[in-house]
Amino acid sequence: MSAAWILNSVSLFATTVGALLIFLYLSKAPSLAGDGMSAEAKRACEKHRRLLMISVGLLAAWLLVQDLAVILL
Repeated sequence: MSAAWILNSVSLFATTVGALLIFLYLSKAPSLAGDGMSAEAKRACEKHRRLLMISVGLLAAWLLVQDLAVILL
């Protein structure tokens, strides 16, 4: 194993942990839609949040697959 391989593995792991933390934050955070917003604005905000959770979740899943490939291959 070379130093470059180790640095790449560590950086991939750190990126994966960061993506998982962002996903957990998005899933547990309270809704950003406040009381002063109209019903249409609340729906738009919830849709945006849901799409953001899906995209960050897919990113985290892909990074986990890459981590497993680095470890197992």
